[in-house]
Formats: sequence, C-alpha cells, structure tokens
Amino acid sequence: MTQALQENNNPDHIILEMVRVSKEGIVTFPNMGFWKNRMQLGFFGRMPVSKSLPNKWFDTPNIHLCTFNDFEKLCEDLKITILEKKVLNNSYSSNLLLKLFPNFFGEIALYRFKKY
Repeated sequence: MTQALQENNNPDHIILEMVRVSKEGIVTFPNMGFWKNRMQLGFFGRMPVSKSLPNKWFDTPNIHLCTFNDFEKLCEDLKITILEKKVLNNSYSSNLLLKLFPNFFGEIALYRFKKY
C-alpha cells in the first residue's frame, strides 16, 4: 500500500489482512512527526500542508495520520515483525539526518513486514 494506509478507516485490519493473504506486506505513509509538520501545528496552530500532505484539513483523504513511532507500536501490538524500514525525504532519498533522527526528519517511510 503506497500512501494509502492513512486513508482507510481501519488501517490495523488492513495490515492484518495483508499478512493473512501474503507472507509479507509493504506500506508507505507520510510522517506527522516530521519537523515541518510539528512547526506548523505547534507554532501556527494549524494542520500541516506540505508536499507529502498537500491537502488542507477539510479536504484531505487522510483520516488516520501517525508518526513512524506510532506505526511501529501498532506493529508490535499486532505481533507484526518489521523486516525493513526506509525513511525518506519528499524526493525519495535519504541522508545522515534521516538515519540518525528518522521520526523528526523523515517525511515518508517505507516498511516491509510480516506476521511473527
């Protein structure tokens, strides 16, 4: 699922269904913990608008926004093993800051996972 997990009513059910019908699943989603999102919300009191979250709060298809840490906790609760995690910027590339502080500097993540 590419950039669609956060647009579904029950992302936890979708993840479980993915590992039920396949050995592994792959998802990507925008990170609400990205520093620019935090700044827009914290300093201006408004929901973020960015390249990875281009819609305003009232016309967005996103209904379940999360951070990378939130997703990893959900996987732990669902007994899902994360096999691979890639944290990227909006240009789909990585750098040292993304590797050192993924939840703060990462805009988009790609997770590959399986059931325990």
